[in-house]
Amino acid sequence: MSIEDKLSGATTAMTFLYAYINTIAEEDGMERAIALQAKMCENMGVMQGQMMKEQAGVDEIDLKTAWSMANTIPEGLGISTEIIEDTPEGIVAKFGPCPVYTAAQMLGMDHSTIEELCKKGSAIFMGNMTQQLNPNLKHELRKFRSSADDFCEEGIVRG
Repeated sequence: MSIEDKLSGATTAMTFLYAYINTIAEEDGMERAIALQAKMCENMGVMQGQMMKEQAGVDEIDLKTAWSMANTIPEGLGISTEIIEDTPEGIVAKFGPCPVYTAAQMLGMDHSTIEELCKKGSAIFMGNMTQQLNPNLKHELRKFRSSADDFCEEGIVRG
């Protein structure tokens, strides 16, 4: 399956998720919808990290391995990554076209709402997952995209 096919499929799936979030927002407000998503992402990040670590079968996961394991999440969604920093202190990459951003935008969400959803959703998920892989590492969202055509800058760093 090509990265374009993965991106297209993930965009369709994310459209359902963000339609659901819009429905919650209509009933209880966007603040409540974002809070519920954050709670879900906290729990799912912990569970994902625990499962990955268990499958790896090791007690300690180093930075490069944690990056490789964590990067399977965006890759599975068809998000291309380009490493821009690879040091002993961390690995940071540009993240290309994003099905999460595209789906939310297609459903009429404005940029600031999408940014908040990502910071309190995907970033929390990735952060909690990373902490489970190695408590001495953390996920950083250094730059949030300014539009669907822009990129995010994210990484796993010592912390």
